[in-house]
Amino acid sequence: GYHVGMQTGNIADAMINTCVFLFNSFVCGKNLVELKKELDLFGGKMVESKHIGFHHLVRLTDLMITNLLISNDSPSLFAGENTEVKILLEQATKDKNTFTICHVYILAYIEAYIFGEYELAANMIERRLEVEKTVSTRSHYFGMIDFYDGLVFLAMARKTNNDKWTLRAEKAMSKLERFVQIGKANCEHKLFLLQAETNSLLGENEDAIGKYESAIAVAGKNSFIHEQAIACERAGDFFLRNGDSRASQYYGKSNTLYLQWGARCKADHLCKNLPF
Repeated sequence: GYHVGMQTGNIADAMINTCVFLFNSFVCGKNLVELKKELDLFGGKMVESKHIGFHHLVRLTDLMITNLLISNDSPSLFAGENTEVKILLEQATKDKNTFTICHVYILAYIEAYIFGEYELAANMIERRLEVEKTVSTRSHYFGMIDFYDGLVFLAMARKTNNDKWTLRAEKAMSKLERFVQIGKANCEHKLFLLQAETNSLLGENEDAIGKYESAIAVAGKNSFIHEQAIACERAGDFFLRNGDSRASQYYGKSNTLYLQWGARCKADHLCKNLPF
């Protein structure tokens, strides 16, 4: 799409296709170092061609990926005090650009979840849902939205013991099941992990172990390295809660996978927050 658009003079189409390609690369777990180079390259081309709206979308993704890449003592969360994000969000709100506004909240809550900030992630979901009430269609990103919605809802269910979160997680899983039917390779591991987290929440430990193992194996088989890392981390949490020494094995594998993905900041964050 990008090359055809550039060759035919349809620059806007070229930039649209570039935005889709770059974000889908993130969704599919492309190495973050390689993706950062592409974001910088195409972001520069968007500025040169004066397609500033598209550049804003690419820049938002770039900022979030940088937070995952660069290791520091206190990760600068996308949904926190990032001045550039605030400016871009204010501009999108002024322009009534609901797509960009939703994009901000989607990136914010995914990052917050990855770093274990579950209340912040839930807050970002609520903001996204409020914006989505004003539009006729919502972005699904091949089941990714329902996947992370479900993970956040289950984390909040464990944190608060409030059944409303469990019910919302069940709805997210139901939506994700439809994506599994459409694209099994993209979504089966996602569903396995949500099922594992549900089994764990209900105290169905043997079922949970089987689902964690399935999520990890299928994510690896289909090259979703970032979601394989998340599944290993959740499995580590499960074994730690149950006093099982296997926790260290899964945390170790998760750390290795985060590093392979390029998320050094997250890998360091995981190590620093382990209780052993």
